[in-house]
Amino acid sequence: MYTLKSGNLMVLIGDKGFIDGKAAGLYYMDTRIIGKFVPEISQNFDFLSLGEYKNDSIFFWFISKSPSSFHDKDLLLKVKYRVDGQKLSVSYDFFNYSNAEISLFVRNVIDYTFNDIFEIRSDKTEKREVKIERKAGEEITTYKSEYLEHKVIVKRKNSEKVKIHAKDHVEISFDIFPYVKFKKKTYGTELFSVEPKKIKFDLNKKGSTMIKHAVEDVKMLLIDTKYGYFPAAGLPWFATVFGRDSIIFAIQTMDIFPELSHDILKVLSLTQSRKRDDEKDAMPGKIVHEIRVGEYALSGKVPFSAYYGSIDATPLFLMAVGRYQRMYGRIFDELKESIDLAAKYLDENVDSHGYLYYRSKSPQGLSNQGWKDSGDSVVFSNGKMATPPVKLVEVQAYLYEAYMTLSSFYTGELSKHFFEKAVTLKKNFNEDFWMEKEKFFALAIDGNGEQVDSITSNPGHCLISGIIDDERAYLVTKRLMEPDMFTGWGIRTMSSKMKAYNPIAYHNGSVWPHDTSIIALGMYERGFKKESLKLSRSLFKAARYFNWRLPELFGGNEYIVPYPVACSPQLWSVGAEFVISKILKEGF
Repeated sequence: MYTLKSGNLMVLIGDKGFIDGKAAGLYYMDTRIIGKFVPEISQNFDFLSLGEYKNDSIFFWFISKSPSSFHDKDLLLKVKYRVDGQKLSVSYDFFNYSNAEISLFVRNVIDYTFNDIFEIRSDKTEKREVKIERKAGEEITTYKSEYLEHKVIVKRKNSEKVKIHAKDHVEISFDIFPYVKFKKKTYGTELFSVEPKKIKFDLNKKGSTMIKHAVEDVKMLLIDTKYGYFPAAGLPWFATVFGRDSIIFAIQTMDIFPELSHDILKVLSLTQSRKRDDEKDAMPGKIVHEIRVGEYALSGKVPFSAYYGSIDATPLFLMAVGRYQRMYGRIFDELKESIDLAAKYLDENVDSHGYLYYRSKSPQGLSNQGWKDSGDSVVFSNGKMATPPVKLVEVQAYLYEAYMTLSSFYTGELSKHFFEKAVTLKKNFNEDFWMEKEKFFALAIDGNGEQVDSITSNPGHCLISGIIDDERAYLVTKRLMEPDMFTGWGIRTMSSKMKAYNPIAYHNGSVWPHDTSIIALGMYERGFKKESLKLSRSLFKAARYFNWRLPELFGGNEYIVPYPVACSPQLWSVGAEFVISKILKEGF
């Protein structure tokens, strides 16, 4: 499957060159508008090869034999797709190398599906009634529901009957324009820009091949909002706003993309929860986890019109705000209300030890709400699942830096209050999470007060925070570089010695490039340059294997095994490429 994207429009094209297949289609605003777009040609053409693939365009070659040919095939067909602004252009270019004129009849078979993206992901699609209007050279198809109205216009530029002179070529082309009108007001329907426009975003960077690819991938991931550009979390399934993912990307690349980082923080402040809503795991002050604008989200069939089930997004938001303020200033004044709301949420939602914890209240919410959010990711070394509420190790590190940010944001008693909370948190954390026998931090403390004792990558994130002292930072670094954690390509999410370890599990043994990059960045900042360079070189080597585009994750084996449904490009994996390039000084 090949992915093209521009703005809020995305196209998935099958391996054989057509928009056809289980997940293939033209997607717009969390809806698959068209599920099939295939030419029906009066002469059979066989698939030959992929021609060229870029983030916004792709073409394929097909081949056939004319009636006058004695032996050799002498007809070529070039099928090209291009996204530009929020328009898909499709062209069929027929090349006739025979000595006789060729006549062909060409029409498209189009399936207007208007499936919600959650239907596609569940493999349970519904048939919808649509209205089709046809006029000269144009087909307008509309789908209406209680929550939205979709319209798509297909414009044809040539006749269906084609005559190709000998040694000549003829092109037939189509432009496809999707539109949507929302009937329900949500954060998402108010946020996303629905007018087709061309992205103009200057990301010109000189440097290595990896950095040039990374720059193009950032541009590809951008979505249009009324408040600026915002990077989607990953393609194809997460082409929308995700709070955690975008904040981590901002932390990874704030020095490179200050304006984009600013827009990320601005959009997240505008979509911050103002009320409690247990169906959406929302509390006043929480930063959003995910925003969707498809029919399922708007109807309430899924809780993701604005879902808040990530425990780390809010402290990460304050971390990023603090770092932005130190680098560029002005953000404290601009986001004062949002910072106040986040501060109040953190102040009121920690336990008696000062730990931030989660337990989903939503029937359809995520059972685990850290970045490892699969259902089996918080597990003891013996394979037993943790009991909620869960206090994750890395979340307390983020919380510590969030408190320090708030201490510098406020003055007087409030400043002192958050500084003292940070000091108390650090003391309790180092007593309660430290496993003396393993010389490492526990993954979490569960609802029974037990240390979740699996050896995982999570404590590595504590290195970017001041919550652990130098001696334990050294021990964490040393442990992460042991062979059961370091594969030679990156850090495993879970030690190969654990009972739940599986190198091709989503979170229990795979390698996530962003995870390794955060660890490498923490090692670098704490003075463990040798280990940081080793990790960065390992990810650079992996990037070369993946043709300079690190995927969402890959297998945690001693050799690279691709993960079958990894997003690519994926936002914080792109961010990882910038992190390791800075550490290696590769392209900067």
